Amino acid sequence: MNKRKIQVVTHALALFVEKGIMETSIQDIIERAGISKGTFYNYFSSKNQCVSAVLEQVRYETRMKRSELQIGKRPDDIDVLIEQISMISRNNQKHGLSAMFEEILHSRDKEMKQYVIHYRMFEIDWLADRLIDVYGEKLRMNAFEAAVIFFGMQQHLLFTAKTINQSHIDPGNVARSVFHYMDYIIESLIEKDTSVIDDEKLQVMKGQMTQEEVKQEEILQLLDESSGHLRFTKPQADLTTALRYEIAHQPLRESVVNALLQPYLDAFKGSTGYNQAKDIMSMVWRYMHQ
Repeated sequence: MNKRKIQVVTHALALFVEKGIMETSIQDIIERAGISKGTFYNYFSSKNQCVSAVLEQVRYETRMKRSELQIGKRPDDIDVLIEQISMISRNNQKHGLSAMFEEILHSRDKEMKQYVIHYRMFEIDWLADRLIDVYGEKLRMNAFEAAVIFFGMQQHLLFTAKTINQSHIDPGNVARSVFHYMDYIIESLIEKDTSVIDDEKLQVMKGQMTQEEVKQEEILQLLDESSGHLRFTKPQADLTTALRYEIAHQPLRESVVNALLQPYLDAFKGSTGYNQAKDIMSMVWRYMHQ
């Protein structure tokens, strides 16, 4: 998604939060974004497609931040997972996703409902994979259901705290508390076969969903663009060159790339290229683990 389109999506998200999706018109988005009607329809064929782009942009930002938190850390470190989950809660609150999802799910728009279902399924699938990282392969057959249970408990605890005006509740503390219960639930799922979800039907649904992958050429292009637009110090230039070489190398030498990622980001701290370096690092991480 190019920068101009991202700006339009950002304005649309702000309007959806302020007015609600159903009360926001295409004209509202055009006026807020300062674009022509032709430009809007060049980006989106309808308001629904604009909603889809908003959700995709939020999901992309979340993926990048999740990846950044995990880089250089052990995959079985539960503290890292708790930090990632806390970030997701804060990000959802920042973007007003709960209110948007509630509005969509109470509407009669089947297309937009599918957007929400897909968004949630991708998030559950991510947590299922991370639970396997933490609890081991023994959980694989029940990981998706464990993720559903986790998010369900977390959501209702946060909702109840908000309902009773319990302010300043820390999403990290909520996640840590839920994980205390998850130890017993996961044991039950594995040892006592208490699962409810039909795995065959689940796999059929997941097979119908597509998720955009990070491509090698996208990373190489970003590395080249950063080299062309920024004035590098020697360490920045050397690490960028080394990282580019490894991404272009086939088969990918993951151990070498992992060793380069943190020094690469550290080299840009305090510079104008730091945010771009973070994006590149997160994309590389996803590329290796998709």
